[in-house]
Amino acid sequence: MTVEREDVFTTLAGDIADWGDRFLRVRAGCGDEAARQVLGGIAEWLGTDLVDGMPLLPLERWTLLDGLAEELLQGCRACSDGEPGAEDGVRFVIGKAREVA
Repeated sequence: MTVEREDVFTTLAGDIADWGDRFLRVRAGCGDEAARQVLGGIAEWLGTDLVDGMPLLPLERWTLLDGLAEELLQGCRACSDGEPGAEDGVRFVIGKAREVA
């Protein structure tokens, strides 16, 4: 994998962790309504930056990121819906994203 492709992968993995952190911080500090705004940002990011990275990465690497991003989105939705333990799932995805970055 070229340096540019590795940079794209690392950046996108870092973005997943950053979005998860942001969601949890906003939820803790401002509540679920504000956290839903962050959730909208995550959904938008999925449709722009993550998709834009697809042609630059091997399919296996992009699929890994896509799976983590989907897990993050679902975990954040579950948090917003008040599902018990959902925050732990978001923290797991953050850790996994940092690990692969």
